[in-house]
Parts: sequence; structure tokens; C-alpha cells
Amino acid sequence: MHILSPIIAVLIAGGLISFANAQQPAPENQPPAEQQPAPQGQQAAGTEPLPHPIDCTFTEARLCKTGSGCSAAEALGEVPLPARFLIHFEQQIIASVNADGLPHVSTIGVLAQSGDSLILQGVDGATGWTIQGSTSDEMASFTVASDHSVLNAFGTCKAIE
Repeated sequence: MHILSPIIAVLIAGGLISFANAQQPAPENQPPAEQQPAPQGQQAAGTEPLPHPIDCTFTEARLCKTGSGCSAAEALGEVPLPARFLIHFEQQIIASVNADGLPHVSTIGVLAQSGDSLILQGVDGATGWTIQGSTSDEMASFTVASDHSVLNAFGTCKAIE
């Protein structure tokens, strides 16, 4: 595996934007962040292929709760640190394995790009999540909000060949 290099990241961004733009024409008054729904099923004819899956590892996390401040976290929910996630663009999922070895899969609801930032968002039960990465380096952040608490995690993503 290789670190998500700027060239691979640009290909990912280009594939996401090309595919999303082929799905529907952009409105004239579109906001700066080009939010598009995650691609559904087959890609449109004439568009670039979706990017290969990536492997993200989050090594540091902080949990903030209403009324009690923030503290270091040892896990992202049921996934102990370092927490690894597979992001599979074609299948529109992020997937992980909990401490008991059971898989957990969450659907990507929105893929967006703004400048060199790539943003994935989703909802899993009563929990909302966002993963933000950059096309200029391998750094990534993961934010989860639920029940008067917010969990922030930091790590890196690598392309899977």
C-alpha cells in the first residue's frame, strides 16, 4: 500500500467530480462547496471510473460531552484505536471491525469537494459522521456527533491497490 499521494488524491477528486457532474447539471447559483449525492449503482457512460478504495487509520481521538468538557478517547465508538476504516467509493460505504471482530458498515450519504478538501458525510442510526481528507497530503479527520457529544479523530489514508 502507498500513502495517498497528491497524484492519487487528484485522480480521486477528479473521478468524484466528473461522475457527480455527469449525474445532473450544476445550478447557476451553486454554493462554493460542490455537494453532490453519492453515486448510485453504475457509473454514467463517458465518465471516469470511480476511485479505488482507501484505507484510513485514525490514531488520536478526543471526546467532548456537554457539561463535562473534552478528554482523550481510547476508541471510536466500538472500534479501538488505532481505528482502521475502509472507504469504498463504488459501494458507497465506510467499513470497520469492532473489538469483537464483527464488521460495521455505514453508507456514504454525500461526497463533496471544496478546493483540495474531500468530504464524506453519513448518518448511522442517531449518529452523524463526517470524514475530511485533503488532495495535497495524506492527513484525514473523522468527526462523529451523537447524543450531546462529539468525537474528533485524526489520522491518515492510504490508497488500496
